[in-house]
Amino acid sequence: MTQPSPPVAIVGGGIIGCATAYYLARRNIPCAVYEKGSVNAEQSSRAWGFVRQQGRDPAELPLMVESNRIWQGLERELGENLGWRQEGILYLAYSERRMAEFQRWLELARQYQLQTRLVSRRELPQLLPGIHTDAVGGMLTPNDGHAEPPLVAPALRRAAEKLGAVFHEGCAVNALYSAGGRIKGIVTEVGAVRADTVVCAAGAWSRPLLKTVGLKLPQVWLRGTCTRTTPVRPLTGMAVWSKVAFRQAPDGSLNIASGGGGDHDLLASDIPQSWQFLPDILEHGRKLSLHLGQPFLESLRGGFQPQRQRTLDPAPSPRWEREAMNALRETFPELGEVRVARSWAGYIDMTPDMVPVIEAMDKPSGLVIATGMSGHGFGFGPVVGKVVAGLIAGEEPDFDLTDFRLSRFAGWRPRRPRALV
Repeated sequence: MTQPSPPVAIVGGGIIGCATAYYLARRNIPCAVYEKGSVNAEQSSRAWGFVRQQGRDPAELPLMVESNRIWQGLERELGENLGWRQEGILYLAYSERRMAEFQRWLELARQYQLQTRLVSRRELPQLLPGIHTDAVGGMLTPNDGHAEPPLVAPALRRAAEKLGAVFHEGCAVNALYSAGGRIKGIVTEVGAVRADTVVCAAGAWSRPLLKTVGLKLPQVWLRGTCTRTTPVRPLTGMAVWSKVAFRQAPDGSLNIASGGGGDHDLLASDIPQSWQFLPDILEHGRKLSLHLGQPFLESLRGGFQPQRQRTLDPAPSPRWEREAMNALRETFPELGEVRVARSWAGYIDMTPDMVPVIEAMDKPSGLVIATGMSGHGFGFGPVVGKVVAGLIAGEEPDFDLTDFRLSRFAGWRPRRPRALV
């Protein structure tokens, strides 16, 4: 059965897919979003909520500067509350070596007129009253901000629908299909859909989806755990990244996460691509817990069957929840009684160099890839949606997208991460 044919079919209903639909609809380009579960049900609603220019890879920074500018007016533009607060992001350093890395990154920040500056140890109690820390200093970007992940993609969806975009929830896309070197559409669980252009914004599902048209995307899933605490006294309007990363909600509760760890649930598909992640593993391996469990067995049995997993809802890690809470209590010993209100986890899709793939493909043509956000998708969402819509409209991008091409992973030399944080 062939379904109605939109000019643009977007696979994935996270913040990237919703932002792309919004900016296409603003250009009067008809589009439809296909989501196997519910819009914003996976990582886009489970993120830390940081909107961060600070510490970015040199290729990412120009896009993130523009995304920050968009965020500043997004609540007004959409007419909705997104929980946006632009009061800065502070990253603490626990060694002089780390402070030296911060100092070097300031050279890049100055190229884009960022207000980023180093913070001395003496300043920390002024910025964070009541802090108890062995940090030697930090780096502060005053015009970075944070927002509430559960609110943003749904707001973008509503705005896109008002302008004519269509959303299909509970409609898994099992494959892309092409002919004569050009994408012709998608194969959903209820039938084929013809489309002039297909956008792959499928997050953690992008690798097996792109494989259906012969494209190899190196990608692994990192399981990140977040915790929301019971309300505490006002700490700061900033988002802070230290041994515990946190931001405070208006009701006084804190969204916290371990500042240095996550879990990797191994999949069968990880084995042939593992060499591409060696530099990252060697650099950050101590922060990762590897697990060979049910997800691995499922990957052996079922492979790519998105309709069997409508929503990726992994269990939060008791270890990282415990470490985050202990670090919070150690950092702010005078908080008094603070408890876990709830915890959750999500799968972050990571590329070897922790930089997204954003590209209008030549082979096959008619395919635009916007995936591999590597934990940066929430902050990047608005600008990536705008860039992808511009590519589809035939506009020359305002940014150099060379370092975002899928072809950078060709060959046998692994790509090394360049981001500071």
